[in-house]
Amino acid sequence: MENALEKQRTSISELRPQIENLIQSSISANTKKAYQRALQGIENWLPAGEPLSDHLLAAYLTELHEKGKSPSTISQVVAAVKWQMKHQPGADFPLPTTYATLAGIRRDGKARGRGQVDGMIWQDVERVCILAETDGTLAGLRDSAMIRLMSDCLLRISEVVAVNAGDLKERTLSVQASKSDQEGRGESLYVCDRTRDILTKYKEMGSIQEGPMFRQIRRGGHIQENRLHDHSARRIVQKRASDAGVVGFISGHSLRVGSAMSLASAGATVVDMQVAGRWKSSQMPAHYAKAELAERGAIARFKDGKMQ
Repeated sequence: MENALEKQRTSISELRPQIENLIQSSISANTKKAYQRALQGIENWLPAGEPLSDHLLAAYLTELHEKGKSPSTISQVVAAVKWQMKHQPGADFPLPTTYATLAGIRRDGKARGRGQVDGMIWQDVERVCILAETDGTLAGLRDSAMIRLMSDCLLRISEVVAVNAGDLKERTLSVQASKSDQEGRGESLYVCDRTRDILTKYKEMGSIQEGPMFRQIRRGGHIQENRLHDHSARRIVQKRASDAGVVGFISGHSLRVGSAMSLASAGATVVDMQVAGRWKSSQMPAHYAKAELAERGAIARFKDGKMQ
């Protein structure tokens, strides 16, 4: 009996690296980085030698709130702690004070939320991309192709930098895995005619037949084999938008937000937007396009017309 138990312990011990790898793979790389940053922030804040507790975590959240952090950012801190506790046996403890504090933060700081990011609607995207294309460089074509593809397919930064040449079919883009598709089932997203034209020109000029689609380009137009990093793609979106005179707080997420807004203005339903952006619920597209949806609401359709 003892030998059997010892063999079982040995087997479990040998499996620990594989178990740890599977746990690490249970969330996306970007989420993992965000959690690591959040946990490092807590560690730096904690008094030396003091273990984290419910009351200390609530105090840390309160301090973040007083510094002007958004509820979504603060909620991510709690999610990081819960994820860490879940995968560290014996580290779990109840969080009643933390949850009550977070509820108050969400009410008090609701105006600080995701709405800080301004959307790049389709007209903005067209202006930005035409300007990028007219500089006559490979970088200009790459940037236009990338921005157009993000707008068409409502891609996240992490998704667009992961695109390979082989992912583009005749009229669709195959996305193998994403934040909303952690299991990697894959999805096919429609790519507009103009975007396909620019992608073709970029691939021909850069001699790209396989491998990463959006690559680093050195001075003189020398294209590299390495794919763009997330932060490089984000800077490209911000710089190209600034060059074209697009105002507001622009980030890589602005293209998803802007496409949701444009879809709403064109008459798409919240469900249409949810499907296009691969959101798990209708809450986020409805939030992003709330102004456009209000203009199509019952008051706009019935009362305003009657009072003319």
